[in-house]
Amino acid sequence: MIAEVPRYGVRGEIPGSLEPRASNTYVFGPFTLDASRRLLLRGSQVTPIPERLCQVLLLLIAANGNVVDKETLATTVWPDCAVSDGNLAQHVYMLRQLLRERAKDHSYIMTVAGKGYRFAVPVGVLPAAGQASDANLAQPETPLAGGVDGFQHYCQGSYLLEQRTLAAVRRAIDSFETALRFDERYVPALIGLGRAHAYLAEYWHVPGPLAFPHAKAAAMRALEADPSSGHAHALQSELLLFADRNWAEAEREIEIALRCNPESSFVRNNAAWFFTAAAEPERALREARRALMAEPSSLSLLLLLGRMFMHARDYPRAVTIFSKLVESDPSFYLARRYRAAAYLMAGEPDRAMGDLLQLPQERSEDPSFRIPLLARAYADCGETDRANELYRNLLERASTDYVVRWNRAIVAVALGRTEETFEALERAVAEREPTVIFIRSLPWFERIAQTARFKALLRDVGP
Repeated sequence: MIAEVPRYGVRGEIPGSLEPRASNTYVFGPFTLDASRRLLLRGSQVTPIPERLCQVLLLLIAANGNVVDKETLATTVWPDCAVSDGNLAQHVYMLRQLLRERAKDHSYIMTVAGKGYRFAVPVGVLPAAGQASDANLAQPETPLAGGVDGFQHYCQGSYLLEQRTLAAVRRAIDSFETALRFDERYVPALIGLGRAHAYLAEYWHVPGPLAFPHAKAAAMRALEADPSSGHAHALQSELLLFADRNWAEAEREIEIALRCNPESSFVRNNAAWFFTAAAEPERALREARRALMAEPSSLSLLLLLGRMFMHARDYPRAVTIFSKLVESDPSFYLARRYRAAAYLMAGEPDRAMGDLLQLPQERSEDPSFRIPLLARAYADCGETDRANELYRNLLERASTDYVVRWNRAIVAVALGRTEETFEALERAVAEREPTVIFIRSLPWFERIAQTARFKALLRDVGP
């Protein structure tokens, strides 16, 4: 059974009762850490870990995704002597080497500038023989049900899924499919697989008709394996909403999910998106807060809360949350991306441009976010020549890459290309692009919102 990893207090201090247990075995990514014997296992490879490196790793794991400040690390691992920042940094470097991290690709241990370090991947806990976890006994959906090998691949897939990029989501699919080779009815991996395929469409990497059927197949397999799984019902609700725009069935499934697993952050996350699309922003915010309460150290769930404020058109609060995320983890570029969008919606295109120009240029990502938002920012600043140039670039990309019509529309409307805007939106609605369900909560099209043609689009989208 998987036990809950203990959490740090406000400033990273460790109450005596919450120290990581050296008798536990921890599972993350492709690794297993046997803390009692200080061994790091990866497949058939076994690597002994020096005592202080193991202590640093255990402290980072015990923080459950929170930042561990340098002072806490120093005073806990070296209680009887002074230790310099350089010595601590060297130990973190050696630990990264053991975890096979590459330069500038800190997948496991992330540096938080001016503060300390945090462990960035999900961690499972295998209690020592004879130990039981009350928290686990109350949790009906345990990821470890697929065995240790399947769970390792499930953890790796879950970590990759949080990155949302095309490359990461495809690797996540590979990880979940590998986990399913150990147990084809392994429900957490089936749900992860369904989410990954859904993300391919929801984050504009591939057309929905190519991605959603795979997501639906995984969701059905999960429901057949465990009809009481709240996570499976939440995934089903997501697909009914984004893929089919079947509002009534999507609501029914999310209500079932909330009854089956009311404390699940994933269920609450999907409930927040349903109520956002249904134009119930206050309930959406409540669900987002409940999700964050379940996992207060999750950057993705804090990002969710910021996005809920953005859809509720409370742009100052959205910007505040995104800014805190950027400050705490500069590599979390999704926060910068959505802060740019919030600035645009708030009528501050110059500030949006500052973020957009810092986003990495990546061919698989550019048509989805950077180029359309940058074009919109130039248009809103009155720099129509540059906006038109980027708009033409976007249309040219559409001949070779997948470019959602929604993104073409948000640029076209700012350039006064009303007919092109409607043509793009009408095709987006007809082709069931996932984002059109937010046509009410996002202000991109206020210039044409009072036209009969736009109101007809709202009726087509529902609910």
